[in-house]
Amino acid sequence: MSGNPVLNDNRFTTIAYSVPAEGVMTVEGALKKASILFGALLVGMLVMFGAYAALDASTPGAGMALAGVAATVGGIGAFILVIGLVFVRPKGTPTFAMTAYVGLEILFLSGFTYIMELAYPGIAIQAGLVTAGITGTMTMLYTSRAIRVGPRFNMVMAALVGTVMFVYVGQMLLYFIGGVTIPFIHGSGLIGIGFSVVIVTIASFTLLSDFYFIETGAANQYPKHMEWWAAFGLVMSVVWIYIEVLRLISKLRD
Repeated sequence: MSGNPVLNDNRFTTIAYSVPAEGVMTVEGALKKASILFGALLVGMLVMFGAYAALDASTPGAGMALAGVAATVGGIGAFILVIGLVFVRPKGTPTFAMTAYVGLEILFLSGFTYIMELAYPGIAIQAGLVTAGITGTMTMLYTSRAIRVGPRFNMVMAALVGTVMFVYVGQMLLYFIGGVTIPFIHGSGLIGIGFSVVIVTIASFTLLSDFYFIETGAANQYPKHMEWWAAFGLVMSVVWIYIEVLRLISKLRD
């Protein structure tokens, strides 16, 4: 089991792990594929961010409006896609799902980051550096075995992530049905900041579950296409950390 719902081992019990013809999963292969997804996501974000800025320069307010539409469409689409992948597992390499996810996250992250950057100048670089720092720290904690990761740890993480997803889905439904928001958690008071700190912590620790999945998959000779699943889960965790860090910094700067 993994704390990342998309990488839950129970989803892959139908796969035979007896050295498939396609080859077997390796740690290096999974990290290489994660780099490809990260690269595509970063380039896409920079291109879209530049497009919003250029549009605003020529037509004030137009770039901001487009960023808002992109963030809304990309955010809702990516959320629905991830929820779908928790319950439905495509056979083999989820090429379409990964391509769609990266495309939707490019829309959401570029739009959301642009809007936040206009409201809080410099926040994009701050959030990027903090996210990189968290990722590096969690990597060192895992490789040094400072934190023991196993089935029990992943079970706890799965429960925590599930709880957060329940809160977010509930908030989304309440907002669309009656325009209601859950009190305090989105505010810049102590409760709101504390809530964001907790979510950032949970998101950060999902990286340990991702690393465990990659290491276990390589040791158990999972099929080669599982490297893409591992990369997908890793990217999803880092994206989540970045989003939550952006929110936390914005609350601290209010």
